[in-house]
Amino acid sequence: MAERAVDIIRGNVVESKAFADIAVVDSLGQIRYWLGDPQRQTFWRSSAKPFQALPVILSGAMDRYQFSGEDVAIICASHGGEPQHIRQVVSLLKRIDAGPGDLACGVHAPSHLPSARLLEKSGESPTTLHNNCSGKHTGMLTLARMLDAPLAGYEKPDHPVQQAIRRMVALMTDLHEPELVTATDGCSVPTFYLPLARMALAYARLVDPRGLPEDVQAGAGVISEAMRIHPYLISGEGRLEVSLAQATLNRFVAKGGAEAVFCLGIPERGMGIAIKMDDGSPRTIAPTLVHVLEEMDVLSARERMAVGQVVSLVTVNHRGLEVGRLEPVFHLQKGKL
Repeated sequence: MAERAVDIIRGNVVESKAFADIAVVDSLGQIRYWLGDPQRQTFWRSSAKPFQALPVILSGAMDRYQFSGEDVAIICASHGGEPQHIRQVVSLLKRIDAGPGDLACGVHAPSHLPSARLLEKSGESPTTLHNNCSGKHTGMLTLARMLDAPLAGYEKPDHPVQQAIRRMVALMTDLHEPELVTATDGCSVPTFYLPLARMALAYARLVDPRGLPEDVQAGAGVISEAMRIHPYLISGEGRLEVSLAQATLNRFVAKGGAEAVFCLGIPERGMGIAIKMDDGSPRTIAPTLVHVLEEMDVLSARERMAVGQVVSLVTVNHRGLEVGRLEPVFHLQKGKL
């Protein structure tokens, strides 16, 4: 059962309470820290993107289509639809001889509000390129090319692209394929329903892939490095992945997902973290994650100060007046569960 994680305080009174389940797992699968129920099952949503991208890297697409680190990052992204994001997606689509019409992710306005306003002022309408998952879908189209499979229908569970992804998710989470429960994600591809501990294991293996097949080790290294170095392409201006990278000099591999899921890999410790806020609201993810890192004694004194500057716990109103704060109130359980 989820435990109380963050108090939302207005004035000096607790107005709301956020509950969470958290799993911290090493690359051998041992649960090292937890809060609530580390075996809680939930949908992985966009935090699964590195593992949906891994088969693309293993297919040989990097050589055939001359992938850069930026290309690798964008196929793992939940981007904000900012101009640089769109340029990166368009560049890759051209190289694989595909276009926006081949993307099955659907259309929405850029989630980055300045970019959405700029698009509106220009008189242009959003396209599939602006969908936050257009990079992931371009990666899936790339994999279809490498498999000599049809582009049409690549988003369907029985397509060779999704079957290859399913096999990779099973490997990285140490689950058997028949155990993988899926539903349809917001962008129309399968999303995986997993215990948090298995998500954390996958991130631990992403940053510490020892013991996995050699090609998977190499692919994991490519993806974790691209995500670590290019957080702006993974998410966008003002997002937690970027703020955390700025404060810690790109130490971590981080990726958020819808319904308040957030995962992170710690390369030097070979550990992965998976967080699920019980109410599905993202507003308390940042203080929860930072508190987890502090409880694990991962952050240096300099990093704690830097994180405090970019991950604010203060709540302000529409006039910019300080009216409250977010206060983490939990302690991680430690040791063998």
